[in-house]
Amino acid sequence: MTDVHAQLLQGAPRPLLSRTAEERLGFRHREILDQLESVFMEQGFASATIAEIAAVVGCSRRTLYEIAASKEQLVLTVLDRFLHKKGRAALDAIDPDETLVDQLRHYIQGGLEFHLERSLFVDLADDAPARRLLDRHFRFVMTVIQRLVSLGIDNGDFRPVNPSVVAAAVAGSTLFVSQPDISEDIGLGPRETVDQLLDYLLAALVD
Repeated sequence: MTDVHAQLLQGAPRPLLSRTAEERLGFRHREILDQLESVFMEQGFASATIAEIAAVVGCSRRTLYEIAASKEQLVLTVLDRFLHKKGRAALDAIDPDETLVDQLRHYIQGGLEFHLERSLFVDLADDAPARRLLDRHFRFVMTVIQRLVSLGIDNGDFRPVNPSVVAAAVAGSTLFVSQPDISEDIGLGPRETVDQLLDYLLAALVD
């Protein structure tokens, strides 16, 4: 981890399932977590019971309860683990030797290297605990963007703008256009839509 990454990570949300706790789980339990990630990303989670979830991944209900004490906690654990994974990928996409505009672009792109089906967005909208979890991660994304913008201002690379406003505009708009319905309405794939949006937003920092 570089010094830049360490600084950007300050205040990151703590994982619901710590690395130590995950390492204590058996190989099969970790494999199930990976399977559930794919299932929830593609099919959502709201309508499935614990018994149905167990059947999909080919394990017993007892095995699922060894991972989490309830379906709600299981869903949150899987989502949180996924969001932490995407957060690490986004930070890893930052090259400290690049310009800060490129660091911002690659940070945002690095966290969007996945496709979410419409069913998951619907479930997230209707599930208050899951929305709160997503909000914690989203606010940290805004914090990282804000820190990168502040660095750019301090270095004289960016205009003297309000970093918090930029963070809200960039994070909020990229999250919005990455939704399947919005992307379809625009007529571009999610990645191309975000790329074009970033071309517009990031140019305003240096003009």
